[in-house]
Amino acid sequence: MDKIRKAVQVFKKGGIVIFPTDTAIGIGCRIDNEESIKRLFKIRKRPENKPVLTLVDSVKMAQNYLLPIPQEVKDKLIKHYWPGKLTIILKCNPDKVPFPARDKRNTLGVRFPGDKMLLKLIAGVGVPIVAPSANFSGEETPFRFADLNSKLVRQADYVLTGPVSSEKNVSTIIDCVETPWRIIRDGSVKINKKLKIALLLNTSDNQKITVGLIINGKDVRTKKTISRNMQTILPMIEKFLKKYSLKPEDLTEIKVNTGPGSFTGLRVGLAIVNALSFVLGVPVNDKKVGEIILPMYK
Repeated sequence: MDKIRKAVQVFKKGGIVIFPTDTAIGIGCRIDNEESIKRLFKIRKRPENKPVLTLVDSVKMAQNYLLPIPQEVKDKLIKHYWPGKLTIILKCNPDKVPFPARDKRNTLGVRFPGDKMLLKLIAGVGVPIVAPSANFSGEETPFRFADLNSKLVRQADYVLTGPVSSEKNVSTIIDCVETPWRIIRDGSVKINKKLKIALLLNTSDNQKITVGLIINGKDVRTKKTISRNMQTILPMIEKFLKKYSLKPEDLTEIKVNTGPGSFTGLRVGLAIVNALSFVLGVPVNDKKVGEIILPMYK
């Protein structure tokens, strides 16, 4: 019997299978068998409040288990990175996705891989495969069959051997449930620069400082701090970016209020963004990188 057909049979009966993916070695079960999912978590010693990713063979299969996929996610991510090594977290249909495959927010991490053997396996099962890496929780991710823990292997119902990825890297995970999207795990796909992340800064009012983000040209989150102390600007920017799992080097541009307004506020604010533009190599107010932005006073 063909090895893939054997693995498909085991999956269909609710079994646990170890198999190669286009990233790491995975261990998984079918998504519509709650007992199998709980057994998978128990085998891996993974807490049930930490959901795992799911593999699909098409966008259509993913949509069958998710709430309507936002058009922006389709345009900015799915169109460019699927099939591929990007896991996208979205709201799912809780009636179709048992806990703990989904989390308490009713979200599901989904990936549409590009590997032909893996796609054949998923298509044969006919439903998504819940597929974390084949290791006990907290242990190193296995990228070769030789890396597998024999104690874990003994608890699986079948091991599907086959070619493994030479890249030795995991998928990138991005949470698209809320805006701005958050990178949960850096991996094979480098996604931040593609998201067009703009930092907003307004120091024209001597009573408050405003920091914000524009994601993909329209999604804005802002934070206003009542402060006369301009020394709080940089720590405020850093804290604000960290809240959304971003770093200064993830920024693709800066938008700043040039005035009119407070003399001190504008002077300090523009000095900071001019310095950030030079260090990060990103434009300010759509000017050329390195072009000094000057204030407009009252």
